[in-house]
Amino acid sequence: MRFSIVFIFLAMLLPGPAWAAQLALPGTQAETPAKPSAPTIIPGSPLATLTGAGGQTKPPAPPPAPFGTDKIGFALTAMVGNEATRTFNDFAAALQHSTRLEPVQHWLENVLKSAQRRDDVQAILRGIAVAILPGLLLEATILLLLRKPAQFCARQAMPDYGGGLPDPDHEDLVEPSVLEDSEQARRLLSLYALFRRLGLGLLKFVLMLLPLAVFVITEQLFLSSGLIANRAAHLAITGFTNAYIALRFVQEMLRLLLSPKTPSLRLIRLSTRYARWTMSRAMVLCMTIFASFCLVSGMEILGLSKDGAGALIRLAALVVHLEIALGIWQSRRVISRWIAGRPGAEGVVAGLRQRFAKIWYVFALFYVIALWVAWAAGVHNAVGLMLRAVLVVFAALLLGRLAWAGSNNLLARLLPDADTAPDQDGTSLRKRARAYNPLLRALVRAVIGLLVLALMFQGWGVNAFSWLLTNTISRALLSALSSVVITAAVAILCWEVCNLLLDRRVEKLNASGRPRQAARLQTLTPMLKAALGVVIVLVALIVSLSRIGVNTTGLLAVSSVVGIAVGFGSQKLVQDIITGLFLLFEDAMQVGDIVTLASMSGTVERLSIRTIRLRGFDGSVNLVPFSSVTTVTNQTRDFSFAQLSIMVGYEEDIDRVTAVLKELGAAMRADTAWGAMMRDDLELFGLDSFAELGLVFTGRIRTVPGQQWAVRREFYARVQKRFAQEGIELPYRRQTFSLDMPAEKLGPG
Repeated sequence: MRFSIVFIFLAMLLPGPAWAAQLALPGTQAETPAKPSAPTIIPGSPLATLTGAGGQTKPPAPPPAPFGTDKIGFALTAMVGNEATRTFNDFAAALQHSTRLEPVQHWLENVLKSAQRRDDVQAILRGIAVAILPGLLLEATILLLLRKPAQFCARQAMPDYGGGLPDPDHEDLVEPSVLEDSEQARRLLSLYALFRRLGLGLLKFVLMLLPLAVFVITEQLFLSSGLIANRAAHLAITGFTNAYIALRFVQEMLRLLLSPKTPSLRLIRLSTRYARWTMSRAMVLCMTIFASFCLVSGMEILGLSKDGAGALIRLAALVVHLEIALGIWQSRRVISRWIAGRPGAEGVVAGLRQRFAKIWYVFALFYVIALWVAWAAGVHNAVGLMLRAVLVVFAALLLGRLAWAGSNNLLARLLPDADTAPDQDGTSLRKRARAYNPLLRALVRAVIGLLVLALMFQGWGVNAFSWLLTNTISRALLSALSSVVITAAVAILCWEVCNLLLDRRVEKLNASGRPRQAARLQTLTPMLKAALGVVIVLVALIVSLSRIGVNTTGLLAVSSVVGIAVGFGSQKLVQDIITGLFLLFEDAMQVGDIVTLASMSGTVERLSIRTIRLRGFDGSVNLVPFSSVTTVTNQTRDFSFAQLSIMVGYEEDIDRVTAVLKELGAAMRADTAWGAMMRDDLELFGLDSFAELGLVFTGRIRTVPGQQWAVRREFYARVQKRFAQEGIELPYRRQTFSLDMPAEKLGPG
């Protein structure tokens, strides 16, 4: 990301021919002709193909394009936007034309003005009162009489006890020997209950259709008796009767399946609450269709034109589709649980079911709304086309998901994570390649996403693959993208190989017994990696730009000017870098050394390209720029000295004290742990000075780097214990108070 910003900035610095033509002064162009300069875009490159630049100039030369129109970003965006806007406007115009209500308004005006239409309306109303209402009353009477037979069917039905053992009240329905096996008894009882419910449900269904048959016979008698002589009333009553028959038949079919009031007859395993809700939503939908049919057919009988009837039918269909969409939204959680199946199920099918359960309602809502839009806009075979579109989307997403899972498994096997495969001994290159797992997964996901989109467009009738392979713009984009990807892959490979060689060189130096050289190389490694990274990124950027079509000659010139300006503005930074390079090449310090520099002491934790990370003895972290370092005091280079200073009383024997100290030094050197830290024996200088409290003996012990403080502490501890055993005084400052008074003042006695 940090280099993409630089890339965009440098790209903006390259003016195109159109920009240069606009920025040139008219007077200057007339007086002095411009000298031909090297083109910014390489002829024949993908960018030249995309922008149309770099081709041969054909006389007469076309006028320069306006600002922004000769660039691929602006041109492609404008083209796609114009096409999308034009398509949307055409679609919206067709939809608006198909749903306009001007014919309905004209029909209302004609009905109010025409006496014949008013007479037809009155005849239809009289026909409904004479024929329809008696038929409905007769049907309701027969339904009331058939209530007890329907209740008898419900009582005789057997509920489903599939969730446990047979109910004690129904144990006589199966053999006692079968009841011994609870699972077999449950299955047999459930199967028996299903057939029993089906038979009684069909019996109740036939009983509920008898009143409808009586209604149909009644209407047929009224229509054939001649009581309804008006043609409009005759047609209206016939249409109402047919619609009512369809409504009642659908209602009884739903009752047969759902049985919202009689759970014992329910054929679908559903709770009473959801059965009643489903029944109510289905009946609202059916009543909407029934009312819409009756209204539109009646208006057509009274002279409504086909355009007006079509507009009303589309609006009624919109209401129906919205009701279906509302039902889908309200029942999304219930159906999602049903699609997902049993919780905790594993396997490919179970995983697909669980994922589809989360998004099924999105496809359903899209299909319902888009189906009405396509049908209302006049799309031929809208139902089949929308069904195909939804199935294509689902199939493309399914294939994409399978491809994504397969690629994940392949990458997991080729480059397993350290957490998932801790026991595998992979090469260093493979271990470093694991860091690119997220990048590879993102790249694979992008490719799969593009293929899924192409499959969707292909399934919808857009020849996406042919466009990608034959279109000039798409081929140029694919060529440029593939070049950039290959360049980036080669750059990453070079970077990793360099890192691998540096790490192996450090390991080889350590293995060959040269830790000093290994530590020095390890100290220089961050700076070397930073320099290599900058070089590789610059080379990859220049190669990518040249492959895209940008003339990098001008880019290098601009970069040089920018580099000079940055150099003048960052002299302090340059000073830090140069000073750091000299300090590192002179091997003044390494990571892990204890140094004193810039009035601070601590352990060197990290050496960057311009700063030293110094960890103080109190745990504080100090960042010291190289330019502020004038003197380096390294306390852990090659070897160290533990400086010793011991004071004894003036009454002690000098030879005895000297012998005891040398004996303690020899004992420490013979010790396995402390002897490994000491390079030489105790070097005792002898009596060094006469202090206020006693005699001062000095000496030193040469130790390995960084162990002088530990050796000195151990030697002092041994001196204190041995002097206590030998009775040698370690003087310290103390105060004694005495009171001298004459004897006569002390009193008698």
